[in-house]
Amino acid sequence: MSNKKKIKLLLLNGAIVAINIVLFSNVFLGLSLFKGTALTLLAGWGAIVSSLVAFFGGNMKILKNEEIHLLAKDVESLDDCISVFEEAIYNGDVFDENIKKNIEQIKRFKRKYNTINDILLQKFSAEEMTYQKFSDVLKEVEKVIYINMRSIINKISAFDMEEYENILKNKIDKKMLPKEKLDIYEGYINFVNEATNTNEEILLKLDKMILEISKYNSIDGGDIKNMPAIVEMDELIKNAKLYK
Repeated sequence: MSNKKKIKLLLLNGAIVAINIVLFSNVFLGLSLFKGTALTLLAGWGAIVSSLVAFFGGNMKILKNEEIHLLAKDVESLDDCISVFEEAIYNGDVFDENIKKNIEQIKRFKRKYNTINDILLQKFSAEEMTYQKFSDVLKEVEKVIYINMRSIINKISAFDMEEYENILKNKIDKKMLPKEKLDIYEGYINFVNEATNTNEEILLKLDKMILEISKYNSIDGGDIKNMPAIVEMDELIKNAKLYK
């Protein structure tokens, strides 16, 4: 959930609590649900009902807000990507499964990154050339994941979710739309699927890298590029850069 959405929820629920304190505290109006005149009892129960409506209605409206507040131009890190994805998941059902995968992929990547770095520091000092070369590979992988996530965000942001869902619900006759437009929608969806799958392949290669690194107590700098996991990762990175 984005910080902006958290602030809105905090302000809404804080206001509901504050109003009820004023209404029911003996220091202020002192309304009661069980004691008093018919008029004050009615006012008390009316306040409770209104509070419940405001609580459930207001919170649901904020949580399901369809506006994506952050676009890719505002994204500068993988953590920013998570914030955007958490907003976008309320923007329709078309990309929800991929968005959940993307969020989990970022978290998994960060865990694997830290694991590989910890293993390397157990075997090499941070000043050694071998460590530096592995570190460069990890940074390149992070860059590709980041580029892919930004690209996914761009596609989701540009996608006309309302129109597409109306097509799916037969509110708009497909026969009335040019085939080219339907192809464009499918192109967006296919792009997000392919970029998500590429990220998954990269994570698999990182698992292989962790396994290979853990086998060696010493690795010469020149041998790194010949390691199977590194060779596969280099090839995958070259292809992944096509998804910008």
